Amino acid sequence: MNKVRQKYLQQWLRSQQKPIKKLMRANIALATLSALILVVQTYFLATLLDKLIMQNVPRDELIPYFLGLIIGFGMRAIILWVREKIGFRSGQLLRNHIRQKILDKIHLVGPATINQKPAGSWASIMLEQVENLHNFYARFLPQQSLSAIVPVVIFIAVFPLNWAAGLILMITAPLVPLFMIIVGIAAADNSQKNMDTLSRLSAQFLDRLRGLETLRLFNRTSEQTEHIENATEDFRETTMDVLKLAFLSSAVLEFFTSISIALMAVYFGFSYLGQIEFGTYNAPLTLFTGFFCLILAPEFYQPLRDLGTYYHDRAAGIGAADAIVDFFRRRFFNRSSK
Repeated sequence: MNKVRQKYLQQWLRSQQKPIKKLMRANIALATLSALILVVQTYFLATLLDKLIMQNVPRDELIPYFLGLIIGFGMRAIILWVREKIGFRSGQLLRNHIRQKILDKIHLVGPATINQKPAGSWASIMLEQVENLHNFYARFLPQQSLSAIVPVVIFIAVFPLNWAAGLILMITAPLVPLFMIIVGIAAADNSQKNMDTLSRLSAQFLDRLRGLETLRLFNRTSEQTEHIENATEDFRETTMDVLKLAFLSSAVLEFFTSISIALMAVYFGFSYLGQIEFGTYNAPLTLFTGFFCLILAPEFYQPLRDLGTYYHDRAAGIGAADAIVDFFRRRFFNRSSK
């Protein structure tokens, strides 16, 4: 599948989200709220540690910070649960919407068009391939927006405290999307091959089941069983190709993230030793600043890592959309013209 085709299919997938637009916005708004709560929690935790370790503040005075942390954890857990419900509902509504459009199209097309493919192929479009659109709308699209919003929120919180830490975040952040673009090209091709193989397997299996009595009558069951085994093996190989790429991309994303966080940790370590004296706006580097920036550093990259994980949902969605869009673009024959 060439890049032009991939771009067209992604635009088509985005154009179908009108029925769930409000749910998508609610999902993104809740995730942004969760990011703001995380920043406040980090402030409480860094302040608590600074006061406890460096200032020897009595523990009774730290109770409000503990309560703030507990309330923040509870609020983020509730928001996560609501987001999961909204994401599932979004995918469910979109799948029902696409299936209804396919059924409407089937009622319009002539039998000549329907008979061009085996019944199993149509069943694959209605079931497996429409099902593969779920995660594109439930996980990938919301995460794509969050991968831009959440890092900006954290960057705004970190940069006023230490511009060097903010600079490290800003320089290393593009490495993750850059790698995802490189991997995404191969992932889309592998997912498309996987969808095509699944469609052929479904078509062959259903047709053999429907003609089982005829195959027994002519003593051809062993030959057709071998054909099904070969098709199943092809599907296994294409599925493993997709999984290998998914594991490889996850490992590399973790590597880039770990290097970036380690770079910030080294900066603060040498700063506390007095070897580095820049980035603090000519102010002394406090334990609060170090804790605050280091705690938020993994959270800065987390949305990008999640997007890398869900990037394969995008590839699966594009692969499934290829067959669906091809069906929608078929010319239909009006029944009244018979």
